[in-house]
Amino acid sequence: MLPFLIATYILINWCLSYHLPEQNTLGFWGVRFTESLWWGKIAAPLLILGNAILINNIFNRNGFMEKNIYLPSLLYVVFRSFFHSFYFLSGVGIAETLLVLALMQIYKLDQNTDGRRSIFNAAFIIGLGTTVYPMMMVCIPFFFWMIWVLRPFQVRESALAIVGFILPLIYAGLYGSFFGIELTGNFLSSASLEWMFPDIYVIGGGVILLGMSTLGPVFSKLSKSSIRLKKVFRINVLLSLFTATLAVLELLIYKKIDAVSLMVVVLVLFLPYGFGEKRQRSIPTIIFYLVFFFSVSKFFISFDI
Repeated sequence: MLPFLIATYILINWCLSYHLPEQNTLGFWGVRFTESLWWGKIAAPLLILGNAILINNIFNRNGFMEKNIYLPSLLYVVFRSFFHSFYFLSGVGIAETLLVLALMQIYKLDQNTDGRRSIFNAAFIIGLGTTVYPMMMVCIPFFFWMIWVLRPFQVRESALAIVGFILPLIYAGLYGSFFGIELTGNFLSSASLEWMFPDIYVIGGGVILLGMSTLGPVFSKLSKSSIRLKKVFRINVLLSLFTATLAVLELLIYKKIDAVSLMVVVLVLFLPYGFGEKRQRSIPTIIFYLVFFFSVSKFFISFDI
């Protein structure tokens, strides 16, 4: 159902123009483009679909629950539909996909196996994401912290991570020098300028209420979980801190909120616990349906206060 659901959101927005295209940039590459281009409208939902599948794969492969579920991907699509980069290709959307791919590499790490390849790959992908969305440089300390949660500190692995992160930045720098690109402060943020206050209130309130319903089940799960799963949860907490820090900095510096969409990636790894692992809980389900109803009805009904 995910392709159908994503296509429905895209089609409704295309007909009613709730979210409008803007001029966007690709960070250190110095590329400025119009989001209304046809290939951008196709690429954006494809990235969302790919992210949803990969996030669900991360959830199930790492044993967050005893059985495989598909709720993380559904939550991801519905929550992401509130943001501009769901409908139009942007640096934030590309960086989010790269962040998910990097997380897949990080979750492969284990204390008893050689992690050099996964660490280099994750660092290279994070570096590539930084070239299209330079604000992601904030993630550097969090990235090393996440590695050291799953792996003991090793100089060789840390050096590989540094090299992997720097390589894409060198490529982008050489590209800019060759084509004579002059970067300004605006190129550091590839996020949208769009502000939709009803959307912010609804998704913020929905996440807070679902989060409150999730705290008890999460702590209960942690008390019975394996050492490996506890470490994975620590990774998710660090990812929450990184995305929250990034969102706050971009809000303060550029007055943009599109970076909040990156927080959805980690939220959907926690929120499924609120719905119940063995028996479905009614209150979180009702909250989700209300958020889902608003995500569709906002296109047809004005909720401006």
